[in-house]
Amino acid sequence: MEASMVFPVLFIALLALLMLSLYSYQTVVVYHSASETAERAAFRWDNSARDPVSGIGPIGRYDGLYWRMADNGALQSLFGFVSDNGGDGGTEIAVGESADEGSGSSLPERKLRAEASRVGNPFQGTMRYDYGALEKRVQVKLRQPIAIPPLETFLGHSEPASASSASIVDPVELIRNVDLIRYYAGKFKGGMDGDKRKQAQAILGERQAMNHG
Repeated sequence: MEASMVFPVLFIALLALLMLSLYSYQTVVVYHSASETAERAAFRWDNSARDPVSGIGPIGRYDGLYWRMADNGALQSLFGFVSDNGGDGGTEIAVGESADEGSGSSLPERKLRAEASRVGNPFQGTMRYDYGALEKRVQVKLRQPIAIPPLETFLGHSEPASASSASIVDPVELIRNVDLIRYYAGKFKGGMDGDKRKQAQAILGERQAMNHG
């Protein structure tokens, strides 16, 4: 009598513990994939020709000369100028797109797709590149579409999800940005009126056009 009353409770508790363990394990797996993807994308950001696993760059293959100023958002973050890329402060793509999709898109999108295409098929989510005056980051948000009714009842959701980000360390860009700021700060020391601002935009626009050309 006592066993017949206690056993169902223990059985339900055991199943709940098992489901919670599976959910925790899947969450760790999702976080590991998001963290690894973000770190690899940030590491090979300075050269999109690098191998996505080893990070080794082939000899003689580099991105354009002025890609840091144009495609990487240096002009937008430093001066607030609007470029052909929109100047919205970042680029976002969906995880799962192949590296060949959107071949005519911007360089940051192609770099993100190169890593997003390596994420496992069960995972869904987004990859985003954010740029600012002081820091540039790659952020990855992943989830695994799994429906577990008991967990949805208690937690409100049953899809293991996680997010991770990595900072892009690029000493070359930092040095160039500092020199660029010092140059224009000295050139427009008395203030930047409308004519001088248009002149600066024209000069920087020509450099950006050289990169795309």
